[in-house]
Amino acid sequence: MNTKQLIYFLKTAELSSIAAAARELDIAQPSISLQLENLEHELGTSLFDRDYRGVRLTESGQLFRTHAESILRQVDQAKLDIRQSEEEPAGRLALGMTQPIGNVVSVPLLKLVEQRYPRIELDLFAGLSYNLSAQLLSGEIDLAISSPDGSDMKQLTREVLFREKLYLAMGVNPQVDSQKALRNRTQIAFAELTKHEVIVTGRQDSLGYLLRQYEQQTGIKVRQKPAFGQLMTTLRYVSDGYGMLLSPSSSFYHLEAMEQIHALEIIEPSMERDVYISTAANRPRSSLIRAVIPLIREVVRQEHLAGHWRGQLKAEG
Repeated sequence: MNTKQLIYFLKTAELSSIAAAARELDIAQPSISLQLENLEHELGTSLFDRDYRGVRLTESGQLFRTHAESILRQVDQAKLDIRQSEEEPAGRLALGMTQPIGNVVSVPLLKLVEQRYPRIELDLFAGLSYNLSAQLLSGEIDLAISSPDGSDMKQLTREVLFREKLYLAMGVNPQVDSQKALRNRTQIAFAELTKHEVIVTGRQDSLGYLLRQYEQQTGIKVRQKPAFGQLMTTLRYVSDGYGMLLSPSSSFYHLEAMEQIHALEIIEPSMERDVYISTAANRPRSSLIRAVIPLIREVVRQEHLAGHWRGQLKAEG
């Protein structure tokens, strides 16, 4: 397998035609056909279904496309790293974050990267923690900010970034009778959560995993309601007074400032979780990663001092 084959494969997949790929790449069509056949032989599978209308990716081809794009991006970045070891970093960096972290970090980080490194293109992805780990390992993203979810982290290199406090977020004007007595309180004991239905992300995700650990530690079982997928939808449901969300302050600080969310700190025991910066252990850290990680730490520090992300900063290293 070589980069020429990957380029031919991706261009053919993009145009759904070997002839069109040959014209755009200015390569003889038989040369592309031969390289694609060699690639399929090496992989031991068909990447394209072929008929008189052109070609389309098979299921294996769709899977390989993601890897091919990642490999070529890493090759391009490796070339840039070598050329720019003494210059300003440049190129595309794919950064994945959970939705709550993205809510507090994304905008100030984008602004800071534009100011400090205008030649870096920051491409942001949002997802659940276990999805981000899979994207790191596949090469779809270069860097992730998330929390442990019980999955195997042996193939990841992690640096602790922050320890965040968890809260029970509710609407300022709750529509559920059991919530109304909490409007004037700032704390709630973990055992009291049994009196309410609490919105939590799934068991595979970090919050579901953490809650399960606390339940095992305390012997207390919490009634859970699944989140709605998109954080914005869940927060609308909560701010309208219909539900209560287990979450860090990064999710809701903007709604809290507008007096649409009331948050209670969870105590006895206090609920906290670590947040990590992660990279794939089998790939070297590029100049882009080395440039952006200190900016991430700077933004987290700023958002913590502003009271948007409440918890404890962690020292570098």
